[in-house]
Amino acid sequence: MLYLLVQVNESIKRIVPEHVVSIEFTNNQFSDLFGAVTSGEYGDREVEVFLDVKSLKAGKRLTMSGVHDTIGKAFVNRIMNAIWYIDPHLSTLHARSCNLPVFFTQLKTYQDGETYNKFYHTSHHKKNPLSQQKLVYLSSSLELSVSQPWANNDVWNQVIPATLSLIEILKKYAGYLTITTTNMNILHHSDGSARNPENDCTMYRIIACKNENLNDIYSQLNYVLLEKQMYEYIDIKQYLPIDIMKRYRFIKELQLTFPIGVYRYHQGNYLGTINYVWRVPENEDELNETLKARMLARIHKELPQYFTRQMRKNVLNKYSYIRKVTPAVLRMLHFDLTGNAAVTSDVISRDIEERLRLILTLADPNIIFDLRTNNGFKGTKFNEFWNETDAYFNEQNLLAVDERRHGTILYMPLALSVRDLREIVTERLKIIYSDPLPFTIHIPSDEWIRLQFCPTNATTTRSMHHTGQFNVKFKVQGRLLRKSSDDAHYCAALFRYLREFCIHYKQWTCLISADDKHKVPIGEDVAVSTGVRNRRSMVAQNSTLAAADHDFTKLSITPSVTFFISIPNEISGSFYDGQVFVSYKDATFEPSNAIRHSTEFLNALNIQYAHQMTPPIL
Repeated sequence: MLYLLVQVNESIKRIVPEHVVSIEFTNNQFSDLFGAVTSGEYGDREVEVFLDVKSLKAGKRLTMSGVHDTIGKAFVNRIMNAIWYIDPHLSTLHARSCNLPVFFTQLKTYQDGETYNKFYHTSHHKKNPLSQQKLVYLSSSLELSVSQPWANNDVWNQVIPATLSLIEILKKYAGYLTITTTNMNILHHSDGSARNPENDCTMYRIIACKNENLNDIYSQLNYVLLEKQMYEYIDIKQYLPIDIMKRYRFIKELQLTFPIGVYRYHQGNYLGTINYVWRVPENEDELNETLKARMLARIHKELPQYFTRQMRKNVLNKYSYIRKVTPAVLRMLHFDLTGNAAVTSDVISRDIEERLRLILTLADPNIIFDLRTNNGFKGTKFNEFWNETDAYFNEQNLLAVDERRHGTILYMPLALSVRDLREIVTERLKIIYSDPLPFTIHIPSDEWIRLQFCPTNATTTRSMHHTGQFNVKFKVQGRLLRKSSDDAHYCAALFRYLREFCIHYKQWTCLISADDKHKVPIGEDVAVSTGVRNRRSMVAQNSTLAAADHDFTKLSITPSVTFFISIPNEISGSFYDGQVFVSYKDATFEPSNAIRHSTEFLNALNIQYAHQMTPPIL
């Protein structure tokens, strides 16, 4: 027997891929050899043959002593690696008619009913399936050994044919995996369902049998259908046996005492087949095509739909631009709008979707329980502080008008920040319990106070840390519009040059930033809306905020802020540290002008540099 590693090329095109073939020794012409190699499929072609005589002579010497530690060991290792890899998957290969050659099944381990790769079954590592790349690699390595000249020796007549069969098994299953992967990729990226009634349904008619010939397993189905009207279908799933073979025979041998119609929809994969049956008239003249068409329309409406990944992705991408919609809600919208009957593979996501489906079906908000109430410290260490905070919230009039007098969310600050709230409540406790506070009264940190509020956005991960002890949240008005200018770059450059100048002459420079803030309206001893952009302020979760409009005021006060900036040592430092001076002016009788601002600067400079020399550069 002669074993050759064959590859047929025509110009630059590969006609026959590289593979090992076995032929009988022949003294005929090369045309006969070429016909045996290519199975006579390509006729006469212009073929060039290159024969490495040195390799052939060297191969003939492989049967002598000394080569078993080199080439022989490599050949045995390649066979061992191939059998070790496919050993846990022999049943999978057998299901595709890829049986292990008899030569290898005679090994003692297989004869005893055991396996070699016990590590695959006993360890806790991930059980990887057969890989197409690995199978191709193993088959190629075996082909390299078999195609060598020493394999033509008669002493290998039992091993080489079995090895060729093993190579064929590996390549066959690798080809199957390649085709399956290609088909699945096409299906996953398809905009149409893999199964639809147009291509995957069958419908036929079964004639009646005599009463005495009715099988007992059809008695219940026969009785139920006898009570139905013509063309009133039923699903026979509940009447089918559990055993697969019995179920197959039940449908194949189905015959009742009256003629029936059968509709079968093949869902594919493990989902099985949906079977509908109905009564039909015995005489063909009594057939009603209209009732039959209406029945088929109802059947098609009930059939489950399974969308591909691409179809689902198209729907989710369409609505993913909506803010504050979680992926679980998007999947539920997809299922409800499209009727997709596919089940989520993730167990946790499937559980979430089932609960969302229950919530949407019952439409009862009382079944939802906020588990954030279980968060945090459950002791009584800060009870006095929490009680006083709750009293502070309840005694305030949380009513203020919105900046545009539209919408349902209104704003009024009770405390400008968490730190401000902490100081307010602490001062109230000092009034009640005297100053200093008793050692039994503890003041929580700013962060722990913030976590007692309701989260601003309940759908974020950060909201899980909130306890919701107080029905209050921080909100900020959205008047944040800015208009860009063509001179913005030049203004920024000039401001940078100014800062660099101050850094260079730091010891002789005083850098001041001043601004007038929005007028503070003063009304008839009631809350008045300022109509300006506010910071985050605390509002009651379920209360309606209201306040007098900004038109109902008696006077206005203009706050002026003078900021003495602490000049850093380099340009990357912060220019937002320093001393702030705030003054108030009557907007009517004390207008803001250059003389008044200069006077305010002079007073602030005298206070700021009371005990040192005033810098010469202002």
